[in-house]
Amino acid sequence: MLKNATYNLMETLTVISKGLHRYDTFKKDGGECQHCQQIWDHMRRTDEEQLTRLVTHMREHLDRDEGAKKAA
Repeated sequence: MLKNATYNLMETLTVISKGLHRYDTFKKDGGECQHCQQIWDHMRRTDEEQLTRLVTHMREHLDRDEGAKKAA
């Protein structure tokens, strides 16, 4: 069974990942508004950075959880 901290990381990864594809729609809806385009580009980059950071840290948790299971 996953520890709560690991599960929380996975849940957050899922939410961010599902949201990333929406930025193309948001940009399209923003039309010619350059400020909207900049906001959505910034938001996408920020979410992608968070996703990368969370994936890296979640792997550490999974490795620790697996190591603890083997030791038990």
